[in-house]
Amino acid sequence: MTASAVPWLPVATVAVAAAFAVMGCSSRPPDQPPLGRVRGTVTMNGRPLAGVDVVFSPETGRPSVATTDPAGRYDLTYVNITKGAKVGRHKVSITPTDVSGGEASGSAAKNGGPATPPVSVPKKYNSRSTLTAEVKPGGNTINFPLDSK
Repeated sequence: MTASAVPWLPVATVAVAAAFAVMGCSSRPPDQPPLGRVRGTVTMNGRPLAGVDVVFSPETGRPSVATTDPAGRYDLTYVNITKGAKVGRHKVSITPTDVSGGEASGSAAKNGGPATPPVSVPKKYNSRSTLTAEVKPGGNTINFPLDSK
């Protein structure tokens, strides 16, 4: 049978290919809530706070997390490589990456690099956090100017 004998074959092939392309390029999984991209900077007494975990916890659903870089910047990840946080109100906690009670950056000293002092973050920002944030659709810049007092 030739393609000219079945006039709908090319149209059907294109339709099936388009359907697979749309499924493969879907913007999000069906169970993922709407997200907003969240970036910002964490400072303590005006200085960048490096190596702390920033966690946005919505009232219901999965939290989003990031670790600050040396300049105190963070960029939240929802899951795997998906950036962002669930749209809505969040409780925010900022916690030293190493909470074992030892040196926060002890691995640098063990590897021959200079040891950095442990990061200290008051409990009002982590285990007893009073921080909140509202995530909106699209891009969000949410900075946290913390105070050690």
